[in-house]
Amino acid sequence: MKIYTSVPSENLYFQETTVEEGNVRAGTEMGIINVFDEFEYQSVVGFGGAFTESAAYNYAQLTDEQKKLFLERYFSRENGIGYNFGRTHINSCDFSLDVYSYIESGDKELKTFSLERDRKYIIPFIKDAMEYCQDELILFASPWSPPAFMKDNESVFRGGSLKEEYKECWARYYAKYIKAMAEEGITISAISIQNEPLARQSWESCYYSPDDEREFIEKYLSPVLDDEGLSDIKIIIWDHNKERVYDRTKKIFSSKAVEDRVWAVGHHWYSGNHFEGMRLVHEKFGKVLLSTENCGSINEDPIALAERYGKELVGDFNNFTAGLCDWNLLLSEKGGPFHNRSAGTTAVAGIVFEDKAAGCHAPILYNTETRELVFTPIYYYIGHFSKFVQRGAVRIATTKYAENIYTVAFKNPDGSIVLVMMSTSHRELPAVVRHNDVCTKLTMQPHSMMTVIL
Repeated sequence: MKIYTSVPSENLYFQETTVEEGNVRAGTEMGIINVFDEFEYQSVVGFGGAFTESAAYNYAQLTDEQKKLFLERYFSRENGIGYNFGRTHINSCDFSLDVYSYIESGDKELKTFSLERDRKYIIPFIKDAMEYCQDELILFASPWSPPAFMKDNESVFRGGSLKEEYKECWARYYAKYIKAMAEEGITISAISIQNEPLARQSWESCYYSPDDEREFIEKYLSPVLDDEGLSDIKIIIWDHNKERVYDRTKKIFSSKAVEDRVWAVGHHWYSGNHFEGMRLVHEKFGKVLLSTENCGSINEDPIALAERYGKELVGDFNNFTAGLCDWNLLLSEKGGPFHNRSAGTTAVAGIVFEDKAAGCHAPILYNTETRELVFTPIYYYIGHFSKFVQRGAVRIATTKYAENIYTVAFKNPDGSIVLVMMSTSHRELPAVVRHNDVCTKLTMQPHSMMTVIL
C-alpha cells in the first residue's frame, strides 16, 4: 500500500511511504475507514483551472525555464498533479487586464469578430498547456457579459440583461467563438450559458432568470449550434453558487427539450457547502455535476484555505460532482492582476453586498518582486485528488469513524483504488483502512491530507 502525505504546517508535501497491507487483525473495530468498491457512482471528468487573461499574462512574464516548470507541475501526472480540465472566458472577465469584446460596438452581424486580443496571452497559454497535458485537455468557455450594446443597461458591468433583439446574435457569437478557437487549434468542448447569472457585479456580469436561461437554450442557442454544425458542443447551465442549484435546475428543466440538450450543471462554492442540493439534482435529473469555480481571497491564510478546499472536494465528490475546474491557474502575490473590482455594492437575488477590492488566491502564485513561482498548500491539496484519480475513474463508497476525518474513494480505469483522507484534528488520529476485510493501520497527522493507493 502506497501512501502520500501532506502536512502544510511542517512544509511536508506528497511524502511517499509504503505500508504492508493487513498489518492488523481483520476483526479490528476501532478507528476504521471502510472502502467498498462494489458500490459505484459517478464517473470523473477531470481536474483543472481557468485560463484567464490575468493568468495568461502572469505566465507570459515567466522565463522559459519557469514556464516549463509551471506546465510540468500542473499538467504532467509524473512530475506534477495531472490537470486535464480547464475553463476560459468569452470576452473579458474580472480577471482580464481590461474590458474587451471580440467585435466592434454595434456590429450585430458579427463582421468584425476577431480573436486577436486572445492571441497575445490566452491562446499561447492554452496551447502550451495542451502540449504538456498527458490526457486530452477538456476545455469549456463561459461569458461574463455580452457587448454593452446588446444589453438593456448599455453596460458590461452591474448585471443588466440581454435584449430580446440580440438573443440570436449572441447565440451566433458563441458559435463564432468556438469555430475561431478551432481554427487556432483549440477545441472548446462545452460552454456555459453565463458565469454567475444572478450576480450584478461591479465587473462584467449579466442577469438571467431561470426562464431567461431556459428560453435562450431552447429558442436560440441550441438551434444556432445545430445550424452551425456544432450540435456536439455540450451545454452547462447555472455556473453559480450551490444554494439554488436544485430549484434553478428544476425550473430550467421544465422544458424536456432543454433537459435533454443540457450536459451538466455547474456550481461555485461562495454561498456555502449545500452539498445536499447537488445530491438532489443527481437524484432527480441524473445530470453531470461540475465544480466550475472556487477561490479564496489572497488575504486568507493559505493553510486554512487549503483545508477548505479539501472539505469542499470531499463533499462535492461524495455528492456526485464529477469534475473540478478551479479559478485562476496563476496569479501574482497580490492576487491579480484584475480590473474594476472596486468597492461598491452588489445585488444578488435582491440582497445587497459590499464589494471589496481584493485579489484572489491561486494554487500557484508568481511573486513579481522576487520573480519566483510559489506553490501554495492549495496546489498540493488539489493534487491529492488530481494526481492520482484518473479521468474515467468511478467514485466508490467509504465510511469513517470521526467527524474531523474526511474521506472519498475512487476506482481508476486501471483497477487501482484511490482513497483520499483529510484530518482537521489538532492531534494524531489512528486510521485503519479496511478493504475486502483486510485491515491496514495508518496514522493521520494533525491537519493533514493523505492519498492511499490500494
